[in-house]
Amino acid sequence: MKARLIVETCRALRAARRHLALVVTVFLMTAGCSATTGAAPSPSAQACAWPVQATVATDNAAAPDAAASYWLQPFTVQSGLRITVSGRYPDARYASLQVYTGTAAPFPVDGVAASLDDYQIAPDAGSVNPWQSSARPGGRFTVTLRSDVSANEVNTLPLSPDGAAAGSGGYLQYRVYLPAGGDFSKVVPPTITLHQGGSAVAMAPCRSHGSSPAPSASAGTAAQPTPATNAVPPPLRFFKLANDQTFFRNVDSTYILTYVTPPAAGDVVMIAGRAPRASTGDHPSRWPAPDRDMRYWSMCTYLGGTLPLVVNRLGGGAVDTGCRSDEATRLDSSGNYLYVIGTEAQRGAIEGIPGATFLPFSSAQPTARHLVLLRNMLVSPGFAYSSQAVTQSNDPAATAAVMGAYYPRAAVCSLSALAARGAAGCSSVS
Repeated sequence: MKARLIVETCRALRAARRHLALVVTVFLMTAGCSATTGAAPSPSAQACAWPVQATVATDNAAAPDAAASYWLQPFTVQSGLRITVSGRYPDARYASLQVYTGTAAPFPVDGVAASLDDYQIAPDAGSVNPWQSSARPGGRFTVTLRSDVSANEVNTLPLSPDGAAAGSGGYLQYRVYLPAGGDFSKVVPPTITLHQGGSAVAMAPCRSHGSSPAPSASAGTAAQPTPATNAVPPPLRFFKLANDQTFFRNVDSTYILTYVTPPAAGDVVMIAGRAPRASTGDHPSRWPAPDRDMRYWSMCTYLGGTLPLVVNRLGGGAVDTGCRSDEATRLDSSGNYLYVIGTEAQRGAIEGIPGATFLPFSSAQPTARHLVLLRNMLVSPGFAYSSQAVTQSNDPAATAAVMGAYYPRAAVCSLSALAARGAAGCSSVS
C-alpha cells in the first residue's frame, strides 16, 4: 500500500511538471497554470524521508541548474501536526529550506515567509552557523514546521497557508548549490520527525529516490497567450517572464531569458555583459557580505519540450553540460563576461578567444530552438541591477534599462570575425 501511494504521487508529479514545461516552451507569456489541489500521502503512509531527489544527472527537466540538487518531502496538513527538521550545515555555497502548498506555490503566513536560507538558520546549542561566523561546516541546526507561527521566531516555518484544510497537501524542499568538490553524495539531507498527539515518529531516510518533483495535483489547461497582450520578444533579447509560475520556485532566484535557433555553420552567438560580484568557492562564507552583489549566478542553455539542460556526451565518457556558474565564467579586467554559444566542434576556437567562455548548443539536436537563461540568486539588498529589480515583464527594453551594464546583450557573429577582432567583430549587438 505504501509503495502504491508513492508511485501514484510520483505519477501525478510527472504529469504536472510536463504541463509546466509545455507552458514554459511558449515562454509563459501571461498564460495561467491552473491546478486542483491534491492531497499528498499522509505522514503515516510515507515509507521514508526525502523520497525525491533531483539533479541534472537523475532528472534533467524543467530548467535545472547543473550546480544544484533538490530534495523533496511531501506531507499532509493535519490538526496539531508539527514537523522538525534536524541536520548539519552542508559544506556548500548555498542551502535553503522552503515550504510549498499542494500546488507547489510558495506562501507567507502573518508576514512569516515559508523559507529559510542557510544564513538565517540559528545553530543548535554548542554549534556554529558557518554563514554567520567563520567556522568549518558541520554544526547542527533544528527547524520546526507548524501552523501557529508569528514574526521574529527563530528556526520556524509555516506548515501551510492560513485556511488550509486538513488533508490538503504540502511539500518541504531542501536545496543545495555547489557542494564542496562538486560531490553531492557527501551532502546528507536533514532528518525529519513527525509530531502529533504527543507522539513523535522519526522517518528513516529513503534508500532510493524518485524523480520528477512537481505538485501532487492534476494540471489544468493553460490559457493561450494573446498577441495583443503577450507579444513574444524577438530572439536574442533578454526579458523577464510575465508570470513566474514555476512549480517549486526558489524564492531566492529570479531569471531573465531569451531564445535562439543555432545559426548557420561558421557563426556563433555571443552574449556580453558585466558580471555581478558573487560569493566564491564551494564552501560556506559569511552572508550578507558588503563586497558581494549576490550569492550565485549562472548562464545556461536549454532545449524545448520539457526544458532539459543541454548535456553533450563527449569522447571518453566526458560530459559537457550547458551551464556555466559564476566561477566557471571568464572575466576581463573590468569584470565583463563574453559567452560564446557554439557547437562542440567550435569549442577549441572559442576558448582561444581572450576572455570568452564557451556554452554549448545541443549536439543531439543541433537545429532545435534553445532557451538561454541568466539566473540571479540571493541578491544583496543594496544591489539594484539584478533581474530581481526588474518589474516589467516581457519587455527587453525595460529589462535593459533596469540592469544597465549588467544586462546581457546578444548577437549572432561570424566565429572567424569574433576570433580576429573580439566582440567588436560583431556587426551589431542587441
